[in-house]
Amino acid sequence: MSSINILASQAKINNALTAAQSFQMAKMNRSLEDVSDSMKQNNIIQTNIMKIQVDIKNIQKSQLSEIEKANKLKEFEIEQNRLRYEQEQAEKEHIRNQRSLAFTLKNSVEEVEYSDSSILEKYFFLKTSHEVFVELETGRFEISEMEYCRNALISISESKNKFRALLTKKDKDDLNMIKNIELEDENQYLALLKLELKKLENFKYQIQEIKKIDTKSINFLANQKILNNLIKQIKKDNAV
Repeated sequence: MSSINILASQAKINNALTAAQSFQMAKMNRSLEDVSDSMKQNNIIQTNIMKIQVDIKNIQKSQLSEIEKANKLKEFEIEQNRLRYEQEQAEKEHIRNQRSLAFTLKNSVEEVEYSDSSILEKYFFLKTSHEVFVELETGRFEISEMEYCRNALISISESKNKFRALLTKKDKDDLNMIKNIELEDENQYLALLKLELKKLENFKYQIQEIKKIDTKSINFLANQKILNNLIKQIKKDNAV
């Protein structure tokens, strides 16, 4: 999943967490947190894999002896394989968490729909739940679960539309106030997104510059200086 999708999905999950907490839905709250955590974990692993790939390129272009290169590359290969295994397991866990959330969302929506909450509270909960549901990777679920999710999404959408039609003018004014608050949160995520994209663009540019280094050139010191500067910049850009 790209940085754009991760931040957009995270913003929707945060809104849903607020809604779940307001309705004191502990199970839905846990499911949302599980999906959020597994999403972040997948992103961390993917970032580490990219860093390993840069390290491998650096060693291949280094002036180390063939034996030293082979040893270093073997270490990186082992680490990369370990990370890819972790990535595979993390992706499976993320799908399991999303599957659990899909069932929890459907049950929570039914519970709220028939509760004593106000029309506005019900609509806001249904709208937020719908936004999260459409983000789920249901195409990676089992066939029977995919059918369940399609029907669940239709049901949630119909309920959302039903309560939207019942909103009063005051409800709509209150809803606009809520949207303005959400917009402030989304602006914060947009700032983070721009930062992530800038770092990614720099990262890709630095990899391309490393590839341009002519390892067959006799000017070893010049190549080494260029490589060192690029490595320093990569470390700086990825510093926490």
